[in-house]
Amino acid sequence: MRGSGREKEIIPTEEQDQESLADLLDLIGVRWCHYPAEIKAKPQYMAKRKRLGVKTGVPDVMIFHPPPNYPFSKGAVIELKRIKGGRLSESQVDWLNVLSVLGWKTAVCKGINEAIEQLKIWGYVS
Repeated sequence: MRGSGREKEIIPTEEQDQESLADLLDLIGVRWCHYPAEIKAKPQYMAKRKRLGVKTGVPDVMIFHPPPNYPFSKGAVIELKRIKGGRLSESQVDWLNVLSVLGWKTAVCKGINEAIEQLKIWGYVS
């Protein structure tokens, strides 16, 4: 039986790409964290998180080691988006701009492959 020629492209979710990126960052041994501001929770829990200082728009990944190819940078951040459909919010743009001014390398990556390419540019992986 022949296919229709319109095979459905499987696009990983942002969460799946984040898990792959987490594995890679752990493997290369840099100090990093994921900022889980997007967690959906009950309204009373969200209010508590806000009182405790959780901010919207903080980049998904913060790498605290300066990028090897940019040793005078403070560190690096990646806002990870899904390959298709992911868009930046105003607060995400604001965080990326502020961190850039403060000396951090910043990037928006659509999918794990773009994130890996960015890590190569920065010198974290070869």
